[in-house]
Amino acid sequence: MENNPPSFSVVIPVYGCAAALPELYRQLTETLGRLTDDYEIILVNDHSPDASWALIEALAAADERLLGLNLSRNFGQHTAITAGLDRATGEWVAVMDCDLQDIPAEIPKMYAHARQHELDIVFGRRANRQDTATKQLLGRTFYKLLKWLGGPVSDPTTGNFGVFHRRVVAALRHVREPTRAFPLQVRWLGFRQGALDVQHAVRMHGTSSYSLGKLVRLAVAVLLAYSDKPLRLLVKLGAIIVAVALIAAVWLVGQGLLGHSNLMLPALMVSVWLLGGLSLTALGIVGLYVSRVFDSVKNRPLYIVRDEVGKTS
Repeated sequence: MENNPPSFSVVIPVYGCAAALPELYRQLTETLGRLTDDYEIILVNDHSPDASWALIEALAAADERLLGLNLSRNFGQHTAITAGLDRATGEWVAVMDCDLQDIPAEIPKMYAHARQHELDIVFGRRANRQDTATKQLLGRTFYKLLKWLGGPVSDPTTGNFGVFHRRVVAALRHVREPTRAFPLQVRWLGFRQGALDVQHAVRMHGTSSYSLGKLVRLAVAVLLAYSDKPLRLLVKLGAIIVAVALIAAVWLVGQGLLGHSNLMLPALMVSVWLLGGLSLTALGIVGLYVSRVFDSVKNRPLYIVRDEVGKTS
């Protein structure tokens, strides 16, 4: 493998972390400067409600190696990552969060691990995760549920933080499905993958933008996009309801043959159960597929860039 210093891009989605941006920029430039002279920093403002964009404009005006993208509305963290990756030009690309829980000094370690083991992908594994107990519990629950539902294999100790060769980024640019889940999509691509234990810092500024409601909506969207087991479970549920209704119908016929005539209400209930089970099964199948097809055939862009400052090449 060649020993020349690599060109490096760092992609960071920005939301609600204006207070952390100056220190993040300082640590990044210090770390990347020791790694290579040829680097770029791409900050994607995902319609943050604080002063993040003003700070990005100021940083871009002072450093020609920084590119700032300002999205027209909040498209979500993973879509903001996509916007940054679409503009990344480095031989290697690092992706990290903006709140300094991902530590810039870990990037050279992951890069060295990738070179040593000839890997295309190295995720940062948070061996000692510093998130709240609630957030960690929700994360573990989601990944266990995803595994049970037959979704892509993933690791709850890893997130977006990692380094990726440009061939991985180039392949990911062809994956334009509306439901974005960056680490899951990267794992789906294949390539030579690995993980390295990294330090994970306590969040010093602001709070996570992921409320319980947002986490649930994201989980549902990802589960529907990466697993068809909910669909199959729904079919099984409908089949069980139909089976119970048929058993009840046989019982009612038997009661009628024995001379019991007051069967109008039970018969009506059996009919409702039978039709309800069949309707639940049919609507579940049609609804899930139509919903996913509907999102895809719109063919809308994944994001809209309102403003751009800094590096243009």
